[in-house]
Amino acid sequence: MAKKKNNDARMTTLRWTILGFIGAVAVLVIFYGLLYSSGATEGDFAEGEHYTQIRDDVRRRPGAPVEVVEFFSYGCIHCKNFDPLIEDWKAAQNDSVAFRRQPVSFSPIWALLGRTYITLEQMGILEENHNRLFRAVHDQGKQFLTPEMMADFIDGNGTDREAFLTAFNSAEVRRAAARMETEARENGINSVPMIIVGGQYAVNMGIGRKLSLDVVDHLVEQIRAGESAQAE
Repeated sequence: MAKKKNNDARMTTLRWTILGFIGAVAVLVIFYGLLYSSGATEGDFAEGEHYTQIRDDVRRRPGAPVEVVEFFSYGCIHCKNFDPLIEDWKAAQNDSVAFRRQPVSFSPIWALLGRTYITLEQMGILEENHNRLFRAVHDQGKQFLTPEMMADFIDGNGTDREAFLTAFNSAEVRRAAARMETEARENGINSVPMIIVGGQYAVNMGIGRKLSLDVVDHLVEQIRAGESAQAE
């Protein structure tokens, strides 16, 4: 009789153990389902979480492209890692989006790198040197401390050393560099990469590089929808 009771007790314990295990698995399944389903999907983005409105008084010409600006620096490893993604994104856009990069000058070295970007862009030789600069700084550990050091690096890649220095020191580039600093300050840029959409919204880059570009698309469509509603 005692043996039977012991067997019954063991069976009861086993049943409760199995039921407890099944319950724990079910809880985990529900938890992870909620975790992943609560993540943002395309078109499901919230102000304050995925982006921030930085101004609401932007005037745009009806039908004009929505401007998307990436603030960046060649000295920023996160910008280097983000660059292939944003290049692919840019290639997929049509004429309704106008993309441009804007360098920042958080330090004297970054100011030199930013002014280099402006110089290359104005000389029409950015394509030959854009990725070269990212690789030189982050893969090869090169340091550019003076315009002359940068000129030596650029020499033979779309221009020569002297032509680069002439453009780098031109009044046009100096004015553009001053605007670079002003634009970053006016948009409250204190880290990079950072994307501003339509002069109105700053994307929260902490949500992940891929998702941040989905937010950009969402904001572009939101701006267009607002303009369409105003036109009706």
